[in-house]
Amino acid sequence: MGMLDRYKKKGGFNQLLQLLETSPMAKREQFLGLIAGESPAWEDALRKRILTIDKVYSWDGQYLVEIFSRVQPLTLANALHGSPQEQVDQLLGCLPPISKRKITDLLAESNPTPAEKSTCISRMLSEVRGFISQGILKLEKIDPDLHVPENIEEVLSAGGFTVPLTYDYDTTKKEAKPAAVGETTDPGAQQEVDFLKRKLNQLASEVNALKHENSVLKDKLTQIKKIA
Repeated sequence: MGMLDRYKKKGGFNQLLQLLETSPMAKREQFLGLIAGESPAWEDALRKRILTIDKVYSWDGQYLVEIFSRVQPLTLANALHGSPQEQVDQLLGCLPPISKRKITDLLAESNPTPAEKSTCISRMLSEVRGFISQGILKLEKIDPDLHVPENIEEVLSAGGFTVPLTYDYDTTKKEAKPAAVGETTDPGAQQEVDFLKRKLNQLASEVNALKHENSVLKDKLTQIKKIA
């Protein structure tokens, strides 16, 4: 049984991503090597979506404020420790002055070991993953390259065949026309296109159902907060 087999079910890609993100660099590369041996498509898709602190720091200030205001101030200060002053000022520029001063003071006082700094960065990244799964941060807006499509396990297991973005999936038409490919006479390709059309429509309805469920839960949460 290969390493990937247990992760090919729905949600498995995110589990594997989390495992890679929380592993030390040497171990991560070891895992990625094993994955590449089984499926280069999986390895490529995972490597592209691994969240790193540099990727997070490159995000727009409106998203950084969401993160920085939710993590423990000392965790943030330790994670930023040793970064060039210019970068620190730029990153903390998104915060209100009082919060920025608090982090700056902690930064001046704290002197974390490399291991402590590394732990704080890992903690921040796992918190960011949490904010993504809670819907506080939406990767498709912030950093589309890191966004994990809903059916990624199926797409990768089918050989990494993805739908062109300009795909015409009007189900009333007899013939499918993938815009990026042009006309096709290959029956196998035609079947794949038909399958993807159905899958796309199914996913669209799933997304709408999830949006509805999300808004209901948000309303409930607001009510609970009011009561609390």
